[in-house]
Order: sequence, then structure tokens, then C-alpha cells
Amino acid sequence: MDSKLKKWKNKRDLVKLLQYREYNAEGSRTFKQSLQFTDGLVKRLGLEFELEGHQGCVNCLQWTPDGKHLASGSDDTNIILWDPFRHKQLQVIPTHHIGNIFSVKFLGNECKEVATAAGDCRVLVQSVAGATSRAPPLLECSCHVNRVKRLATSPIEPSLFWSAAEDGFVIQYDLREKHECSSNGPCVLIDLSANFGEAKCIAVNPTKPNYLAVGANDCYVRMYDRRMLKKTVLGQTSTSVNTNKSTSEPPIDHNCVQYYAPGHLAVENAAATTFKLAATYVSFNSAGSEMLVNIGGEQIYLFDINNSRHIKEMMVPQSPGMKLWKNGMKKTCCCRHETNGFVNFEKFATTAEEKCPVCCYYMKRARMFYGRKWMGDLYNAARDYLQVIQRWPEHCASYIELIKCLVALKWTNEAQQWLEHFCSLHPDYTDNSQVSELRQKIESALKEEKATSANGGSGEGGGEDRDGSGTDGTDPISEEKERFLRRVDEAEQKKRLESFDFEVRFVGHCNTTTDIKEANFLGEDGQYVCAGSDEGFIFIWERRRADIVTVLSGDVSIVNCVQPHPTACFLASSGIDAAVKLWSPISEEDADSNPRLVKDIDVAIESNQQRMSMDPFESMLVNMGYRIPGISVDPAFQVFMEISSDVHTLDRVRDIEPLESFP
Repeated sequence: MDSKLKKWKNKRDLVKLLQYREYNAEGSRTFKQSLQFTDGLVKRLGLEFELEGHQGCVNCLQWTPDGKHLASGSDDTNIILWDPFRHKQLQVIPTHHIGNIFSVKFLGNECKEVATAAGDCRVLVQSVAGATSRAPPLLECSCHVNRVKRLATSPIEPSLFWSAAEDGFVIQYDLREKHECSSNGPCVLIDLSANFGEAKCIAVNPTKPNYLAVGANDCYVRMYDRRMLKKTVLGQTSTSVNTNKSTSEPPIDHNCVQYYAPGHLAVENAAATTFKLAATYVSFNSAGSEMLVNIGGEQIYLFDINNSRHIKEMMVPQSPGMKLWKNGMKKTCCCRHETNGFVNFEKFATTAEEKCPVCCYYMKRARMFYGRKWMGDLYNAARDYLQVIQRWPEHCASYIELIKCLVALKWTNEAQQWLEHFCSLHPDYTDNSQVSELRQKIESALKEEKATSANGGSGEGGGEDRDGSGTDGTDPISEEKERFLRRVDEAEQKKRLESFDFEVRFVGHCNTTTDIKEANFLGEDGQYVCAGSDEGFIFIWERRRADIVTVLSGDVSIVNCVQPHPTACFLASSGIDAAVKLWSPISEEDADSNPRLVKDIDVAIESNQQRMSMDPFESMLVNMGYRIPGISVDPAFQVFMEISSDVHTLDRVRDIEPLESFP
């Protein structure tokens, strides 16, 4: 990309972009992409209208590719087509479903057919034109034996689509072929049931439609190359998912699938499925280079498909010497205390920030993560310290702090290896008090893991339990936890430990109550990310920095769906309420008095993080409006928010490669 154009796009310089459009062939498209969603427009989003017509929760929304019409699916088993710009109901499409509709998709180049998936285990395809006469569906599939949660379509193959269901199967459909559930024709493309998998969501890469991303009842998103998959025949079914197997076909080639998961979750859940986490939604940006995953019970994560990082990055480098800068020169951070190698922030903070702001920003943010300890914070702190080590290998404090994080994560083997590596690089600190204390903690943890292994535990160590069952053999609820563990086979465990790690984390929302909560990119360039939340809010983040741009009150209870318009700054949202809400920018004069704008964002974020740490019963009571003792805002959180805001200042002063953002 032209450096000037990139600068103009980042600043949203309207005059420069208009000039660029005049003399550049790609100017018109660039202009539309850059100005579909901007900070000014996003911050002025307000409620435009409520579309009423459904008699139950609205579980799914889908725009036509041209953005002229909107489809909504509901618990009332109806599909409604809307003209959102005229706020008009165009057509009610009754379906043959007898369960809640969870997904709706337009099919074909002209969107003359609509596909639906529901809790009655069926997938239907109906003609839009003849739907009001209760005509028989064009396709009816009852192959699934559990709820069908999502459908996916291909942008270049209008006759193909896929369904993902809680029986663990992903079924491929071709409208050019007749589908008969009783036949022996192959239709199952992916089977997750062997390892207790339940397919929760599915998406097709828009620029590489051979790649199919599937989310399940765990923290892993599996990216399949369907060119390497062979459809299998659905065998005899039963009411049990675990006994519902496809015919005896050879096992899937594991080279056709790549797993993606946040590093701390990938390691913690490698050996077993705990049913505490689920990927409720997966989506791609328009370029197909980034994948967004909303993990129920955790946060939202963005994965870089083209430049993926491996979770093994946290391991000690095999070669002597650390990863260096691109020019091969080691960087020395000025905030290193010359006398003992540890940072004294109170004494050196001002000087250090002036001379080396990026290093100090990483260190300060990591310490805040370590102290706050929200879900994923310890791992993010470890990644920040690792960044400092890779860029400033002589920064001794970062080694010590990284080891502390690994100990807190219960990655004991890695902590021991890093401690040995640090002592080999800096033998003068072998007898340092902090080093000695860490060595004692690590040795104690290793003894506990060994005792646990002798008593029948996993005994694998070197990670956050590797089996998710805890390392303390005296845990009074360990047997209760074991009831919810489902062991996976060795091949599956190996793939999980080879997962690619995330690039950016988005924090603020809460996703614990429903398993259909979405997360989407805003704009063709994907400059922003949006998602609903359990308390009824809509969160919008800036994609690169993961800063919250605005929070809107979208529902009295839960917002599940937030679907952006294909070309305009226009949103549709839905949830427990029976209405579909439309959002568009309001005037600047009315923006400050926007009744839907959430003012106390910090309080909302803190409450959501505490809500996610509750047990399911407490979370249910909170969603019903009951007050739970202990829900209050930690004063330290205010300090963290102030430090997080420093990233904008750092962006102006640094002259090195862009600072990765791991909020």
C-alpha cells in the first residue's frame, strides 16, 4: 500500500482521500473502505429504529450481499424479510421447523432461496417467493441428531453450503444434487464426535473458500482444507452423540487441519474437553487474512492467518542467544538498572519513558496484567515480558517477571527452563534473592506434580495442568471436576498442542449465558470489531489497538447478534428481545445526549469480568437482576485504564516497527 495512502487512511483525512480517488484507479474503492466506519461515525452510533414482528427471541440475522434486505430468524420458527432503510416488513416466511431457528443464510447469486437451521435438528431450504403458501421445502435434511447451530455459504460457489451441529457433524449440501437422508450417499464432511466434539459455529474464508473454520465446545477453532477431506456416509444414528458414528472410513488426515487457540487455553485443555469453554462464533475479515473468535466463558481473540504465531514461542529458544531485531543488532533498554539488572520504576520511570517508551510500556502493561489477573491476563503478561526479552536481551527484570508468570500459570517445566537459561546468561545472579525464591517455588511445584502423578494424575507437568484438573492432589473438588472431563485421544491432543496463538485480545464483554453470541469485523477493511454481551450491551473495539471505542445499550437482557451492513455505517442487532434494532450515526448535536450510550464503561467491563468468573448459578441470578455480594469495581482497574491509554502517546513517539497489541 502507498505509504501516503496508509497515512491518510489512518488519520481518516477526507480531503486527501477525495484527491486520491480522483487520480487513482483504486481510489473509489479505497475511499468507500476507509470511510464506511470511522471513529467519528462509530462514536455517534445511536438507535435508529426497532423492527417488530417476531414473537420470540431473535437468534440470527443475515444481510443480502447488496445490503438492501435483512433476514431474521426467531424462536417463533419464522423468518422475516425486512427493508431496513424503509423500516418495513416485506415478508414473513413460515418454516416447517418445530424448534428455535439458530441460523439463516441466503443462497444463490440472486438470494431467491433461504436456508435455515434449528433446534429440531433439521436444515431446510425454501424458496423466498413461494414460502407464504407453506409449500414443501426445496431441501429438508434430518441427518443431524442434535441441534443445528450454524450454516455457512461459499462466496464463489452459490450451490454449496454447510451445517454445523451439536452431534459433532459438519454436513455439506449441494443444491444441484438431491439430498435424501435415508440414502447411502456421502454427506458428512467433518466428524468431531470421536473426541466428544460438538460443532457450534462454522465460517468459510471469503478469499480462500477451500478453508473451512469450525468452532466446537472447546477453545479450539479447527481450520480445514476441504480439498483434502473425503465425505463419509452417515451410519446408524441414535439419541447419543457419542454412539452416533459415521461408517468405518479411514481416519481424517491430520495434515488437512490446523488448530487455533489462545496459548494459555490451548495448553490447559489439551488432554481433555471440560465443557467450560466453547467457540460460539467465528468470522473472517474481507481479505481472509484474519479470523475472529468469540470464546464462551473467555474473551474475543483475533488470529493472524497469514503470519501465525505458535504457542511454543513461550519456550526457551534452542539456539544460544535470543531472538534479535531484524537488523541483527541487540537493543539495550535504558530503563535497566545498571547495578543489579532489575528495574526500579519509582526511580527511573520518568527517564526511561522519555528514552525508551516502548520497552517501559510493555513492562508496565505486563505488571498491570499480572496484578489484575482477569481471564488471560497472566498469559498476556508473559507475552509482554517475552517481547521485552526478544527486543532487549540484556533487560534482566523481564526474565524474572516472565518466570513469575509461568509459575503462576503452573507452566512449571517452562519456568524451570527459563530460570536455567537466565542463570546461564547471567551467572552473577544465580544467588540473587529473587532467583533463589523462584527456584524454591519451582522445585516445590515440581514435587507436587510428581506426587499428583503418583496418585493417578496426569503427571505431564510443564503447563497449566495439561489436563485441566488441577495440580493439587488434596483439592477437595478434584473428583467433581473429573466428572466433567472427557479425555481425548493422543492424535487430538497433539494437534491441540500444535495450535497457533492469537494476535489480539478484546476484553470488556461477557459471554457465558448463551452459545450463539457473535463477534464481527466492522467495515470492509475490518478496522473495528463488534460483539454483544450478557448484560445487554454492544461493545465496539478498534481492531489494531483493541481499545474500546464505544458501548451501546442494545437490549434489556442479552445481545447475541450484531451484524454490520456490507457497505454502509449501519448495524443490526438482536437478542432476547423480540425486536431487531437498527443502529446508525446520529447528529453531532445529539451524540452527547445519546440515551443508548453507556457512560460508565469501566464499571461495565469490571462487572463483566467478575461475572465470567462466577459459577453458572450465580451468573444466572445476575442475568435475572439479582445482586451478588462482592460485585464492585476494583480501584486498581482505574489505574490500569489510565496506563492502557498511554498507547496513543507511544504511537506518536516511537520510530520502530508497530507495537503489537495484546489487551
